Amino acid sequence: MAVRLLLTACILSGLASAAEPGLKISVYATAGGIQQLLSTPEARQKAAAALRRLDITRVILEGRRGDEYVSPEKLKEARDHLSALGFASMGGIATVPGKAFGTRQQGALAWLNWESEATRKGVAEFFRTNAPVFDELVVDDFYCTGDTSPESDKARNGRDWGDYRRDLLTNLIPPLIVEPARAARKDVQLVLKFPQWYDRFHMFGYDPARMPAHFDRIWVGTEVRNPKTQRMGFVQPTQGYMNYRWLSGMIGAKVEAAWFDHIECTGQNFVDQAWQSVLAGARELVLFNVIDVIQGHPGHELFQKALPGLREAARRVRGSRLEGVAFYKPPNSEPGDNRFLMDYLGMLGIPVVPVSTYPAESRTVILGLQAAHDPALLDKVREHLKKGARVAMTASLMEKVQAPPGVVRLDMRTFSEQDYRDTGEWLLPPKELPWLNMSREQVDALRGSLGVDLSAPLGIAYYRFGGAEAFYSFRDEDAEVRLRGKPVRVPAHSMVWVKR
Repeated sequence: MAVRLLLTACILSGLASAAEPGLKISVYATAGGIQQLLSTPEARQKAAAALRRLDITRVILEGRRGDEYVSPEKLKEARDHLSALGFASMGGIATVPGKAFGTRQQGALAWLNWESEATRKGVAEFFRTNAPVFDELVVDDFYCTGDTSPESDKARNGRDWGDYRRDLLTNLIPPLIVEPARAARKDVQLVLKFPQWYDRFHMFGYDPARMPAHFDRIWVGTEVRNPKTQRMGFVQPTQGYMNYRWLSGMIGAKVEAAWFDHIECTGQNFVDQAWQSVLAGARELVLFNVIDVIQGHPGHELFQKALPGLREAARRVRGSRLEGVAFYKPPNSEPGDNRFLMDYLGMLGIPVVPVSTYPAESRTVILGLQAAHDPALLDKVREHLKKGARVAMTASLMEKVQAPPGVVRLDMRTFSEQDYRDTGEWLLPPKELPWLNMSREQVDALRGSLGVDLSAPLGIAYYRFGGAEAFYSFRDEDAEVRLRGKPVRVPAHSMVWVKR
């Protein structure tokens, strides 16, 4: 009888464990990566060992990236063989121009001109021919444009470039993506990936308020890479977290996966991206790309060691209510010189909760210049203050609106549009900020002005999840922090959970 009860308990435990959603790991294979490393049965067999080492269970097989192209027949062959090896698969496209695909925009970046008939025909043809091959198709983060050609200038008809581009690309989703795909396969699932540069979406066509309605799921870029290099921008390692949280708060349950890469990453940079993605609530990690995964990277060993903790963090975070200091960024809002301010606040140990609607129930809210996009902002602020809330405004916002009495002033600026022109950067933070060298005493005072009872050096991020709190250290040395007066040791480059 005892044995039977034990077996029953084990079975029920196993069923509960199987029912509990886990953390899925996938890898994206570009069309060039498929041609290089997945084009034959022997190559796929060899690749499978590298994928298994990182617990990868799905491969996204890209059919088109400009002139890099894999035919539907070759994709079907790879799909079937990968399935026999134990891997699921789905399809993908990077909508970038090539000599034989689409029309390159007039502008500095290698993006498409979406007014071009060649672009429209090429994109629609991809979805028409690839939908029969895969259950799911994802659009990589080039569904954007900075085109300034005469035909685009004529089509915008005097409108702001950002308004025109968002209308254009939102309106093209049904005829170029949804209708061709569903005509070929009625039940195909469509996924859109947003890049990580959330405070510049509105300039180049991304509209997170309208676009998700056309897709079954949304993936989010968390590829912050190396914060110390100019090539990919001086991006703070918290940017992926802020981007994912802001988009998932706005879009909801459709947001499921975080996508990051190896480009310019040290081993620690790579695994930092994984932690921030999971802390943001990602249910799936998509690694870019298969070439790096197969050839190896210093981050892989760290990732393998971190996987048990990442899975535990994913379990803890899922379903937990995020708490902390709200940062209000309406969709399609102009940030002025408060671009990516959330990322820096996170590096200062402020538990930022990115929101897209005014957080009337939050005890503390930070308002950057983004909040000026809300025409009813000041009325909401006055009501909020009456409830006893703490409202902080950046100096940039206070120069634009008449702040009511009682508002806390934050003298924090990031980048101007001139900074982007001066450096040649288009999308990401263009320079390092000197105020990230604040002393512990200065940053403690800043936190205190926002009602955050924490003493800690820079580079330790702080999160509140319902009944638990957490710290993640980006520092190279151990630190002792004091949370509400109690000491907590936070080892270098580690995750620490604290019961509330």
